[in-house]
Amino acid sequence: MGLVRLPALVDLHVHFREPGFTDKEDIESGVAAAAAGGYGVVCMMPNTLPAVDSVGVLEKLARRGRVCGAPHGVRVLAASAMTLDQAGQTLVDFDAMDKADTDCLKLTGHGVCGITEDGKTLGDPLLMEQVCAAAVRLGLPIMDHAEPEVEIIQRDVALAEKTGTHFHIQHISLAESVSLIRAAKAAGLPITCETAPHYFALTEADAAPSAKGTNAKMNPPLRKEHDRQAILEGLSDGTIDCIATDHAPHEAAAKAGPFDLAANGVIGLETAFPVSYTLLVKSGLITLEALIRLMSTRPAEIIGLAPGALGMIEADLETPWIIDAAAFKSKARNTPFAGMEVYGRIV
Repeated sequence: MGLVRLPALVDLHVHFREPGFTDKEDIESGVAAAAAGGYGVVCMMPNTLPAVDSVGVLEKLARRGRVCGAPHGVRVLAASAMTLDQAGQTLVDFDAMDKADTDCLKLTGHGVCGITEDGKTLGDPLLMEQVCAAAVRLGLPIMDHAEPEVEIIQRDVALAEKTGTHFHIQHISLAESVSLIRAAKAAGLPITCETAPHYFALTEADAAPSAKGTNAKMNPPLRKEHDRQAILEGLSDGTIDCIATDHAPHEAAAKAGPFDLAANGVIGLETAFPVSYTLLVKSGLITLEALIRLMSTRPAEIIGLAPGALGMIEADLETPWIIDAAAFKSKARNTPFAGMEVYGRIV
């Protein structure tokens, strides 16, 4: 086997569904999936029930993450919601969240890894400027789920220019998004972004019932081939800072039935590295070192993690294997990559 030692991976965008939706995933099963995929640090999104909108909820999750993560060497961080109950009306007490007793505080100096209304977009312009002011004061990134994608990226670029806020745009999927972010970076604005493996591996054709069906349904949706090519270009030229999974587990029933009624989301922690290595490095588009920057060191920088906090993993880069969803550590099986031959098994 061609085993190599690499820095552990960092995922800025996971959904562990705890509290409230633990039939889909919980922190214990999510951490096991993260470890199997080579991740040493994961950042949980706050769209749970209740939402991560108070110190009480945040610190409870932090304790669970510490207990579940320790046997696997995985650090579990969390982002704060923007508004109470993610209802878009009353802002969270960001100063209190920033001082919460969490592993994130020990690793980065902040109780949370960012501020986000993930799964939603905060539309109120006055509230959004107040969120920006808090983010700048505390030195936290705003992790923004841009929907509609192009319109919200344009808004966030304008806010970054006006307020100096660091915006981290989540799961970009469109060619126009890549162009907007490339221009913003050229102008020196504090904009970073992520994409996910499905946006450079698949297109809208893969979501057809005759192809991968509801296991290729997510938000934002799969796009056209020219968008996929633009994402690949953005990864190779440095416009896109990192690869995240948007790991979104669902029970089988939520993905059953007609496409229009099925839940959005696919899992990715156990497939992201092999799919990315196979399509990006084995293809010759980027080097292994560039992939590690996309999946480990750059996301660590974005949330203020020191490289020494990451730990190490080993991967077999030479032996091909077939992705088998039945063998996943996650509770969920909703992957569009089942049956794909890949390289880069985490051992």
